Amino acid sequence: MSAREVDFSAATAPDHRMDPLDTSAAKSMRGRRTPRCPGCWLPTALCLCAELPRLAVRTRVVVLMHRREAVTSSNTGRIAARVLEGSSVRVRGGDRAIDPEPLPGGRRLVLFPAAEARLLTPDDGAGDGVVLLVPDGTWAQARRLLRRDAMFEGAEIVTLPPAGPSRYGLRRHAREGSVCTLEAIGRALGVLEGEAIEARLAEVLDRFVARSQRARKGRVED
Repeated sequence: MSAREVDFSAATAPDHRMDPLDTSAAKSMRGRRTPRCPGCWLPTALCLCAELPRLAVRTRVVVLMHRREAVTSSNTGRIAARVLEGSSVRVRGGDRAIDPEPLPGGRRLVLFPAAEARLLTPDDGAGDGVVLLVPDGTWAQARRLLRRDAMFEGAEIVTLPPAGPSRYGLRRHAREGSVCTLEAIGRALGVLEGEAIEARLAEVLDRFVARSQRARKGRVED
């Protein structure tokens, strides 16, 4: 993940667990010159939502997103939740920390490169019922979430094995060796469920990055 996101998918309409994020995103975009999609946060002319696959995975991914990250257009945690079946985003901070439903049942793993974290292995994906909790925010925000949020209590902290450089590149001042949230989730699922799912998420990331770069250059209509 970058300096803003912590180190470490035929379109289907998002379920109700995405509603709090979509509502806050739409509200925060009032007054902006370029209308943005409340789902992917790209300019509406470049919206990616109708092209996103819906991928079945065994792992239940829960993105715990800091409220400031929820109004950042380069965030990729929301893209992961729109792509992966059974996933959700829960915005933390301010008055948005009320969850619509409890966490899914199962063994909880937190994806975060803390000093005490152990390496994620394929054995962690054996059987059903793995819940992957992913703090999403700046490095400092994610560490505070991990330390203060009750959802992380009793969960085992894991980190990604070494891999190649990030393909993200949308944010400045990224920590060396960091990857974005979608990339981190993809790599984690690659360990837990195989390379095919990681490759599909990498394709989604590449498309999101390309659209974002077009938007930054003002190439919204071509």
